[in-house]
Amino acid sequence: MASMKTLHEKVCEIIKPKGAPVGIKMLKDQDLEELRIRKLEKNLALCQLLKYVALYKKARIVSLENIDACVVGSYVLGFGMPPEDLKERWIKGWKYNEELFNALVAQVHALPQGEYKAALFAPLEAFDKYNLTPDAVILLVNSTQAYLLSVGYFDATGKKIHSDFNGHAACEIVATVIQGKSPWLTIPCGGARGLAGSQDDELWMGMTPEELKTAVDRLESVGLEYPPAIYQSALADLVQDHPLTYLIARTVKK
Repeated sequence: MASMKTLHEKVCEIIKPKGAPVGIKMLKDQDLEELRIRKLEKNLALCQLLKYVALYKKARIVSLENIDACVVGSYVLGFGMPPEDLKERWIKGWKYNEELFNALVAQVHALPQGEYKAALFAPLEAFDKYNLTPDAVILLVNSTQAYLLSVGYFDATGKKIHSDFNGHAACEIVATVIQGKSPWLTIPCGGARGLAGSQDDELWMGMTPEELKTAVDRLESVGLEYPPAIYQSALADLVQDHPLTYLIARTVKK
């Protein structure tokens, strides 16, 4: 497979996501000893970390101690279970009942607890320096960019992307890709909007590096990139009956 730097550059050229592609490598004890990468300096939510890496292009190691600001993210990574009083808080503060809360937790995609001790989050291009291949790549995109990735992947493989969400755990996208349920598309949850500043037009797409390469190679082969040359309005004559035409045209109908 091509280098991660080459793939990173091709993704930015063709898709132009809202920040760098974020690569993720789950780590066990022996991996940690070999990597000399700075640990995340403060305790953040997983959604914040995705945005931090995408925007600031930093490589950071995280474990339970510094990725537990939102307990959903640390649970998704398999680093720790939610606190025992979380159910009570949702029942009191969000008009939930026990049945609904149990259904919420049961349907969150998460890695097995204790399987990994830490994780590396870094811009995709940085993985060449560490001689690693990420387990997953997360892209912050708008709906048209998500469309391009989806159609590029489908047209190359005949396989549709995956998606399901309960609205409260967008960070589960990390686990879904690693568990083989990818490509995966999700809508940022309330936490991602409130904590990480996810925008109204923002979606998250998760893929393996191989799937991502397949999608962008297909797009490149047919000359599709963002913004795609699919909008006919750029070639259309002015609509004579439209009020804007009356204001700007050299000649107008009387």
